[in-house]
Amino acid sequence: MTFIMVTSKVPPHKAEGVGQAFLGKKVPDVADFVKRVNIWVVADYDTKMYALYEVPADKLWEGYLSIATRYAGYRIIEGFKYKIEPLATVQEALPMIGLGKK
Repeated sequence: MTFIMVTSKVPPHKAEGVGQAFLGKKVPDVADFVKRVNIWVVADYDTKMYALYEVPADKLWEGYLSIATRYAGYRIIEGFKYKIEPLATVQEALPMIGLGKK
């Protein structure tokens, strides 16, 4: 399994619109093989959200596209920004810097 994290921000006065879109199914769902692990919300200058998804390693690209399609649906909300990041575990990352097994 691999993980994908989405960090999103929205101005506080637009946060209700994000909640309505989320609850009202106004944005497409992710593919069936993409599991949403959790979503966390942080009260910051903007309302900040962290969403963690789990995707089978052999479907990473398809999962990424599915998540990207979902978050693109929130673009109608003024000020909404997001960043999608595939994550590596420490064990997966060590070979990238010449340590551990490839």
